[in-house]
Amino acid sequence: PAPEPAAAQPAAPEAPEQPQAPEQEVIGEYQAISQSEDAGRSENIRLATEAIDGTVIEPGGTFSFNETVGNTSAERGYKEAAVIRNGEVAQGDGGGVCQVSTALYIAAVKADLEIVERHPHSVPSDYAPIGLDATIVYGSFDLQLKNNTDHPMTIHAKAVGQTVDVSIVGDPLPEGRTVDAISQIVSRYEREDAGGTDRQYYVSEAFRVYYQDGVRTTRDLLSSDIYQVDENATVVTSEGSVDPNK
Repeated sequence: PAPEPAAAQPAAPEAPEQPQAPEQEVIGEYQAISQSEDAGRSENIRLATEAIDGTVIEPGGTFSFNETVGNTSAERGYKEAAVIRNGEVAQGDGGGVCQVSTALYIAAVKADLEIVERHPHSVPSDYAPIGLDATIVYGSFDLQLKNNTDHPMTIHAKAVGQTVDVSIVGDPLPEGRTVDAISQIVSRYEREDAGGTDRQYYVSEAFRVYYQDGVRTTRDLLSSDIYQVDENATVVTSEGSVDPNK
C-alpha cells in the first residue's frame, strides 16, 4: 500500500517582537570651571577627559574612573600640579584630575545613575558646589557609577584649558521628569588641629532632587560630608537650579 502522507507540522510560533530602543539623548551634564592657571594641571585634565570620552557603560554594568583612567603618574604623561593632602595644598602627579571625576559625578547624579562609590575632598573645590565634588586617589578612592537602565549609556567629555564639560547620553528620563543635584551647609564648627591651630569646618548635605513638570516631588540624600574651610575661602552651594551649569 502507498505510504501515508506525512502529517503537516504545526508552524513554529513567531518570536515576540523586541521593543524598539528609545532614541537616546543627553540626560545629564555638567561644566566644571577652575580658576587655576597651571599649565600642568590643564594637561592632566586633558589626558583624563580623553581617557573617559566615549566610554560605554553596558546595561547593569559599573563604570570605574580609576580602571578607565589608570594611574595618573609621570610615566603615563601626567604633570605635577596642585593636589590636596590632609587639608593642605601640595604638588603631586595628576593634580586636577578630580575636576574631571567631579564633573562626571554631577552629570551622573543628574542622569539618575546609581552612585556605587564616591568620596569628598577634605576642602571645598572651586569648580563645584560644596558636597558635590568627587576626589580620586588611584588604588584607594574611586568613582563608580552603575547603569541601571536597559540600554547602554555613553560618556562624553572634553576639556579646554581649565574647563571640563561632561555629558551622559542614554535613554530619556520619564516624560516630564528632571533631576538635579543640590547641596547646603547644615552646620559650622571650629576645632584645633594636631599643631594647635584653630580650624573651621563645614558640614554639608547633598541631595538628588526629582522634579515632575517643574514641580519638586522627592529628594534623596547623596552624602553628608565635612570640609576644612579657610576663613577667606569662598564656598559655593547649589540650591536647586535645574540648569546643568555651575
